[in-house]
Amino acid sequence: MSKVSLFLKSLFCILFLCSINAKANLMSDCNATASDINKSTPQTLDKVTTLLNAICTNDGGPVTLVYRNRLNVPAGSVTQNEINTLKPGMLNTLCTDPTLRQLINTVNVRYTYADASGRFLGQVDLNKRECR
Repeated sequence: MSKVSLFLKSLFCILFLCSINAKANLMSDCNATASDINKSTPQTLDKVTTLLNAICTNDGGPVTLVYRNRLNVPAGSVTQNEINTLKPGMLNTLCTDPTLRQLINTVNVRYTYADASGRFLGQVDLNKRECR
């Protein structure tokens, strides 16, 4: 193997390991944020919405902070399409508030919704590319 090939192979390994280490640090930071959020959960957000907790995931992809919410509504009364209508307001808040902009610049954000019985209703996924 030539010195150039060996150098490139070593560089690739270093970059790959650095990427894994950076993702591990990002996951650790996300978990710390989720832990802080969870100190005040469950938390009533409005008449029908309760923030149950926050968790972090990466599922082999980008690190995502997930806000798990329960809606105090009858089963089947809310659809994914209705949940989608929340996205513009969420994006506006995440993209314009300086503290939250730092968050979405670092991790993706997901809001999940379940009905009063715990049945999954839908989710909204947000990332920094959607900020205008």
